[in-house]
Amino acid sequence: MKIGSKVYWRKSSGEVIYITPEIESDFARETTKEDDMGFYPQLKGFDPVQVEVLQLTYRQYYEDFQRAKSYIVNPNTGKMEFVYVDTGETKPEHQAPLSDQVSELRARQDSTEAAMIALMDVTTKS
Repeated sequence: MKIGSKVYWRKSSGEVIYITPEIESDFARETTKEDDMGFYPQLKGFDPVQVEVLQLTYRQYYEDFQRAKSYIVNPNTGKMEFVYVDTGETKPEHQAPLSDQVSELRARQDSTEAAMIALMDVTTKS
């Protein structure tokens, strides 16, 4: 069984408190927020009402975490945002994960190519 990481973050700010490790094991099992908050020392002492959890799929955003300088969870959307380059700004601009941006661009490219092929078929049949 493959279990992705869980990102624990402050509801008020989006600050990431702790990211659980990914697990790949025949003996792995899903855990609850309560399980994790009682098990991981990094989460002990936090008010569970003030903490939210984002469950990732196995290897989701793996490269983004490796390349990013920092990351948060956008408290308005509940989605991960990353900073990849240190611009020296006091408050860096977070953006959607590059892996999501690449997927979106590929989908747009496929759609554009399909439209161009359809258009070429129409113009050559005339």
